[in-house]
Amino acid sequence: MVKMTDIYADIINRYGWENYKDAKERLLRMKYATLQQKLVLCDRQEFKIKGKNVVPWTDAPIIRNILMEAVNDEENNIIADWFNGKVNTDDSYKAILLYNCMKPLIMQPCICGETDEVTMNEWLATVAAAIKYPTAVHVSEMTRALEDFRNNSLALAHTTGIADMVVRAEDGSRSYALRGKKRDISIEGKTIDEVLEDISSQDDYFAVLGQILQKFNAHAEERVYNAILWYADAKNLYEAKSADDAIEHESIASEYTVWYQRIHEFLESNPEICRKIEEETKVSDLSDFFRMAGR
Repeated sequence: MVKMTDIYADIINRYGWENYKDAKERLLRMKYATLQQKLVLCDRQEFKIKGKNVVPWTDAPIIRNILMEAVNDEENNIIADWFNGKVNTDDSYKAILLYNCMKPLIMQPCICGETDEVTMNEWLATVAAAIKYPTAVHVSEMTRALEDFRNNSLALAHTTGIADMVVRAEDGSRSYALRGKKRDISIEGKTIDEVLEDISSQDDYFAVLGQILQKFNAHAEERVYNAILWYADAKNLYEAKSADDAIEHESIASEYTVWYQRIHEFLESNPEICRKIEEETKVSDLSDFFRMAGR
């Protein structure tokens, strides 16, 4: 294990801050607390010896690199901005930019032989999950694809009334003798090719896409429900206090803790689902079981 005070001293030496040692160490302690609580979501008590913060030696150079950027006050430093609470990673562009800036800081110690590949990959996966990088990439790709589709289908974005019958009166006014009815396209029980046969306008494409997304939402909720149900049964069977009890923490970074925190947030946002699972499995405090943040 490496003492965090030794990492702080190393950073202070690299920046030449010896004359401001106490103030800079306090700043680094604050940034490390943010790293623990918001980036890796580790159990802080698990990485303490005699009340002092310690980390595995394989984590030390990665933490050093990230903290060095966290206290770097150069302009347009998105890592420092994130540590200061100024970056919203729900914004896909910012999440992608932040990850791409953090990635070399995590990879460099492995390239230089200061840590191992397993630790590097655990940190990459954990940071990606914490700042929602994979979702940001998918959303960005889908957004670009939708923009391409919008442009490619503009010739089908007609607003003319198909099958409308209009009659003209002697005074020149017009009225509808018959209004064409818009077809409702359903994807139920059809292959994608069968659905495409029914499409004649851009609106039809978007109507189909909306139905597919509804299917995805329902399917995702069912999968999430079944996954949480499994963990609830395991909580009873093994009398576990926390979802990560069975994980051996050889690093302060684990993508599992971020995933469990996401489940906690899902249950907090969907209390009726939480209650249903608790009633079905006879467990209590299910949401807290998955809470990783703030420990």
